[in-house]
Amino acid sequence: MGHIIHFELTSSDPAATADFYSRAFGWESTPSPFIPNYFTAATGEGPGIDGAIMDSSYQSQSVIAWIEVADINAAVEAVIAAGGNEAGDISQIPGVGHVGYAADPNGVLIGLRQSV
Repeated sequence: MGHIIHFELTSSDPAATADFYSRAFGWESTPSPFIPNYFTAATGEGPGIDGAIMDSSYQSQSVIAWIEVADINAAVEAVIAAGGNEAGDISQIPGVGHVGYAADPNGVLIGLRQSV
């Protein structure tokens, strides 16, 4: 069985989107030296995956990336402070934790999960 090792988020403004994720979640984005309007995204140490943010002219698919957070309410506040929006109510899934959706400034949905 495969596991997720990378993700790509598409955006009409990749630099602004990279800045949003940096401010909201502390990701470090670096412009690709090979591909215009493509930023690698280091999401931090520990378990998880790294990804990329690319211009939507390369691909137009929708992606929902799920992000593990320590405090889902603080994460939603950080999303809003960085220019995004809450995209629904926070719910509790027994044995999993608190989950909810938010959206970045381009309307890309983000799943947020605070584990139990």
